[in-house]
Amino acid sequence: MSTAAPYLRPRVHACTGLSALLLGVLPSPWHLVMAVGGVFLGWVVFPLSGIDARLRRPGESFLGGLRTYPVAVLGLVLLLPRAEAAAAWGVLAFGDGAASIYGRAIPAPAIFRHPKATWIGSGAYVLVGAAAAWALGAGVASLGGQTGWVDTGAAPALGACLAAALGAAIVDLVPLPPDDNLPAAAVAGGILHLLRIMT
Repeated sequence: MSTAAPYLRPRVHACTGLSALLLGVLPSPWHLVMAVGGVFLGWVVFPLSGIDARLRRPGESFLGGLRTYPVAVLGLVLLLPRAEAAAAWGVLAFGDGAASIYGRAIPAPAIFRHPKATWIGSGAYVLVGAAAAWALGAGVASLGGQTGWVDTGAAPALGACLAAALGAAIVDLVPLPPDDNLPAAAVAGGILHLLRIMT
């Protein structure tokens, strides 16, 4: 793996996270086609093109984060209203990426002797993830309102986005095979959904 790969991977995840805005404009079922296309990229195109080798972490199995990330996004798009799916996708794309970048770049104590997580990295996960979730959820809801042909649901409130990012950051601390993308997406999406139906 190249020395650029540790920073390349979170950047790629963040760039794909911007695709969440398409949930505000793509008529049904094209939003699902987009999500399935992401799975096709991660499972077929990346391995065949060699991009996979540049993005894979040392010792990462085939069923690691490069495969679970698009599956997690597909699950969010299938199960949640579009604005909520975009918000949870933002937590996954930008929160996790920020934790990786800031955790490596800024020396900080580990969280309770965790082998990888630091207070700076996890703090970045929560703050950046919450901001991205709020921005993407609001952006998708706004785009849907302007087009008139997409029902996005209401954008999650900032407090809900903060709770979702915090929940995902906590799940990120637990070593779950094969990767933390699926449980982090499930927790972020589940928190957003529960807070919506409770208010």
